[in-house]
Amino acid sequence: MTTAAAWPTSDSPASHQISQHTVETSGGRRYRLYRAVPSCPNPAGHPSLYLLDGNAAFAGLTPFLLARVPDLLVVGLGYDTDGLFDYARRRCDYTPPRDGRGPALDPQRPEYMAGGAATFQQDLLGELRTAAERDVPIDPSGRSLWGHSFGGLFVLYTLFTRPEAFQSYLPVSPSLWWGDDVMVTLERAAATRSRAPASVHVMLGDRESRSDRPKPANPGPAPATLALASRLQRRSDLDVTTRILTGCGHRDALDHSLPLALQHAGGSHTSSGEQASSC
Repeated sequence: MTTAAAWPTSDSPASHQISQHTVETSGGRRYRLYRAVPSCPNPAGHPSLYLLDGNAAFAGLTPFLLARVPDLLVVGLGYDTDGLFDYARRRCDYTPPRDGRGPALDPQRPEYMAGGAATFQQDLLGELRTAAERDVPIDPSGRSLWGHSFGGLFVLYTLFTRPEAFQSYLPVSPSLWWGDDVMVTLERAAATRSRAPASVHVMLGDRESRSDRPKPANPGPAPATLALASRLQRRSDLDVTTRILTGCGHRDALDHSLPLALQHAGGSHTSSGEQASSC
């Protein structure tokens, strides 16, 4: 079920038509779906960029950013709230199930549920994708997925479990600390299966720290994320790029990775290897 667009067309930039809709899945889960649809149709199909934390991501979009990617369909996967984040929903939806189980109380934050990534992935690749791409010609070989923090964790979860779902993955400052070794287990299992080729564009700040721990004297890029990127670079089926966001803390990385993600998904790809970008 979808409501009428809440953003009037007159507020859209020249390059795109922007709208937002409330989508309720057959399982009763409600999402807010944002779309920036290119004003000029491409009969051959548009590339597309799916943004997790869609409320916050679309709040950061500007006419200038969209004008740089006029052929790109931009989709924000948000929640039915007026805030930038729904902390309870994202913690559940973006975290992998532990030991193959479904959602359960998070041992690290028992006031929250966690482990609902499989259910959210089903919604994303089913009813949400159908709603996002309705009436828009899409290039099925040009879909990208971006996410920050827990969202970055979900991007990696999808890369490891459904690599064919997107052709480009953009995890930003992924919360690899969550769930002990659950991501390592998924990564190892993925390496033993037949894999679909994909590009992976890892981004992280060089001043990140955990909010529940003392700030380090000399902050730097998260070692676990750099190690993961290094391992992924050794896979022949992946084209992996690492970009360090200079001067960025964890929250800053969301805002400063978004223009880079738009350029990447819109066709402005860069060469493989490690790169730096100022915050």
